[in-house]
Amino acid sequence: MRKRFKNLRWQVLLTHLLITLGYPAAKAFTSPEKRLLVFCDVLTIVAGILIVAGVVYSLALHGDFDIAGFALKRGIHASNPTPQTYDDYRKKRKEKREDAFNYPLFLGLVYVAVSAFIAYVLL
Repeated sequence: MRKRFKNLRWQVLLTHLLITLGYPAAKAFTSPEKRLLVFCDVLTIVAGILIVAGVVYSLALHGDFDIAGFALKRGIHASNPTPQTYDDYRKKRKEKREDAFNYPLFLGLVYVAVSAFIAYVLL
């Protein structure tokens, strides 16, 4: 688990934070009343979407879609005289994924915790 957090890049995390918090903040700012409740509700919805996207991205990071990607790539490059083997393809894909961090899942879980804190403590 610590290995995963070593791959966290603060600049990318800050970019994800600004983008994903933009809509809840704008919605709360334009709301005529109960702004904190609106922020909490919209943040929960955004967190749910991020968790679903993070689960799909986690599947991709674990290599669950490698066989489909290999078959698609092989179909596109069918006229290639020296076809790539699946083992070579999988090793290259695994090397690419070693430095990845699942920002959507991480932020989705953080947003659920923040919205639960807001809902049960501040409201």
